[in-house]
This record gives sequence, structure tokens and C-alpha cells, in this order.
Amino acid sequence: MKNKRPTWKEIIAFAVGDGGCNLVWTTIGSYLTLYYTDSVGLAAATIGTMMLLTRLLDGISDLIMGSIIDRTHTRWGKARPWILWTALPMGIGLVIMFSIPKGLSDGGKLTYAVITYILMAVVVYTACNLAYNTLLSLEAPDPKDRVTMSSIRFFVTMSVVLFINYNCNNFVAKFGWTGMAVIFGAIAIILLLITFAGTQERTNLEKNTAKGQNAEEKVSVGKSFKLLFKNKYFWLLTVVFVVNYTILGVNNGLRIYYARDVLGNAGLMGTLTLCFILPKLIGNLIYPYINKVLGKWKSMMIGYCIELAGVLIMAFTETSFTTAVAGLVCLGIGGIPHNAGLFAMVADVIDYGEWKTGVRLDGMTNSVTSFGMKVGAGIGSAIVGWGLAWAAYDGKLAAQTAVTVSGIKTVFTMVPAILIVVGIVALFFCNLDKIYPQIAKGLEEKRAKEN
Repeated sequence: MKNKRPTWKEIIAFAVGDGGCNLVWTTIGSYLTLYYTDSVGLAAATIGTMMLLTRLLDGISDLIMGSIIDRTHTRWGKARPWILWTALPMGIGLVIMFSIPKGLSDGGKLTYAVITYILMAVVVYTACNLAYNTLLSLEAPDPKDRVTMSSIRFFVTMSVVLFINYNCNNFVAKFGWTGMAVIFGAIAIILLLITFAGTQERTNLEKNTAKGQNAEEKVSVGKSFKLLFKNKYFWLLTVVFVVNYTILGVNNGLRIYYARDVLGNAGLMGTLTLCFILPKLIGNLIYPYINKVLGKWKSMMIGYCIELAGVLIMAFTETSFTTAVAGLVCLGIGGIPHNAGLFAMVADVIDYGEWKTGVRLDGMTNSVTSFGMKVGAGIGSAIVGWGLAWAAYDGKLAAQTAVTVSGIKTVFTMVPAILIVVGIVALFFCNLDKIYPQIAKGLEEKRAKEN
């Protein structure tokens, strides 16, 4: 094989794909609840319950899709073709979700929301994003390359998130919710197609051709599930993913309410997002160097502690723009290793599974990323909906009551604080850095025998 390591052209092509995914994902996570409550008129609690139930169903689809990816064998590999096949549905799906017909009854609007949300979350986004996350371990066999690729990936992701948060409200004002979705959906399609065209799979590439059969083909689906579920690091990392993306879901979903109702200025949404994103944007570029010094596990532990300090600052100090900035900056700094480091750790879990069982389950193991992201976001969205209902939020009021404002602040800060503590406990038992040299040596010997 000419290039055993990804070139910078490939690294960039890989990175922009997550920009495409987030033009869909972040827009849904940050603005769909607002669209449902303020434009469509659906009840916040109902929305929260719908999103949670859908995400739980989504967990099953992630495992199924992971198994399908592991058994996909084409001239393009097993993950890349799914990025190609789902690029167009991703863009179209976003448009459909933000286009509930105004002439429908309340029940009709809810039915439309449920059906489109399920189709998008359970089917389309699952196939696309799971394939994208699986591509990392297939394109970069070397753990160092995985960290670099994840770092550049999240630099692009954070840039896209900033673009969304600074422009979404303006686009909605000019073009309406559907027009905004068309713009974001079109860009998402282009970026995903770039990822497909500009990347290649390396891990077990030869075994994915018609000339031979890989281990995944020889192992039944039932056996694959058993092997996956015996991987303790899969379960621990699942908890960390769910925790992290629940926190992100709460932060994304409530940030607009926090800016508008708690701080009294909806125009601060972009600035608050910048405070949260900019540290990650810069930090992702230097994370490979942080990883060299601290490793993934230790840097993620430190990150959690910084994040906890951030939410506690906002919770227990007088509400002001200054304390909001301080808290969100801490959340941003603490979140740096939980971007690149966490996704690179998934590839380590795949290696661990192969080392222990002799079977490499790239797609199924990567279901932890899609499952954690979507279930976490679903729980986060549910918390946003339930939290707004608990705080007696009324989307028809020009200004919310003092009780509602206080309730929004409480949910925005204390829920993440509790979740961070849960994440620290789970991560404590997931120190793969300690045993990875042994894993790498074992796999090297195994592959030398196979060749």
C-alpha cells in the first residue's frame, strides 16, 4: 500500500465531514426545541418526552447499524460508502424537520414532528454519523494519527458550531426556519461528499475485498454482540459518552433561553457560544501536544474538574454576563480533551477488543459514539423540555417570570454539575492508557503471524 498513514489532504477531508454532520446535529440540538415551542406551538414537556423516547429507540438502531457496517464490503471499504449513501438524505431530512405545515392540527403537528424526528435520528443520522466515526479507526491504524485527526476534526466542528450559532437566528429572520435548513442542509451534503471522496480505509483493507474473508464475516451476529458486550471498556466509555453529550445537549438547548431570559438579551447567544467554543477551537490544535504530556485519560480527568468549576461558578455566583463568560470559558477549556481524546479512545477500545477476542468490531464498537451522542442529546433535550415545563416557561409571554428565570438557571448549571460527577466515576475505571502498550505489542505480534 502506497500510503500507510493518512496524508494532510486526507486528514482535512476527514475533518470536514464532522462539520457536515454538525450542520445537521447542532442545528437540531440547539434550535429544534425553540422551533417547536415558539414557532409550532408544541408543549415543551411533550417535546422532551418525544426526544428521549426516540433516542432510547435509537440505541438499538446504533448496534444494528454497527453490525451492518462491519459486514459491508465494497471497493470503497465498509464505512465510506455509507457516508456517500446518506449525504443527500441528511440535508433533505434537516429541511423536512424544520418545515412542519402550519395548517395541521395540534395533533397533526405532533405526529409530523414524531415521524420526522424518528426517521432522521433513528435511520439517517445513525447510518451517516456511525459510519463517519468508524472511519477514524479504519483510516488511521496509528493511535498518534488518530489523536491528530480527532484534533483537526474538532477544530472544524467547533468552527461550524460557531457559524451556526452566529448565523442561525439571522438566517431564520431573513429566510424563515425552512430557508435556514435549506442553507445548512446544502452545505452539509457538500462537506460529507468531500469526506467520502478524499479519504481511504487502511485497517484490514485487503481483507475487505472479494479475495478473502475477514474475522467479522466468520463470526455470527449473535457472537459479535456477545464479544462486544464482554468488553468492559465499551460499557464504561458508553457512560462517558452519554454523560458528555447530555451535558452538551442541556447547554446547547438552554443557552438561547439563558441568554434571552436569564441575562435579558437574546443577542448574547453568539457571544456566549464563542466563550464556550473558542477555547475548544484553539485547544483542539494543541491537544496532540497535551496528549503527549498527559495522555488521554489523565487529560480527560483534569478536563472534568475544570468543567465542574465552570458550572459551579455560574450556579453559586450572582447572575451576570461576567460570571456566565467565566463559567462557559471553563466549560470550553475542560471540554478540550473530551473532544479529540474521547473519540481517539474509542479506537483504543476497538484495539482492546481485538486483542482480547481476536475479532475486530470497528462498526459495532463505534456504536458507542453514535449511541452516546444521540442518547445523550436525547436525554439533554428531554431535560431541556422538562426543565422548561418545571420552570413554568410560557413561549407566548414577552418576558418570563422571576420563578421561570431562576428555574432556567438552575437546570442550566446544576444538571451538568451532577452529570460531571457521574462522568468522573465512570472514567476512573476506564484508564486504557495504562495497558495500551501491552495491547499494541499483542496486536503487532498477531498481525505479523497473519502476514
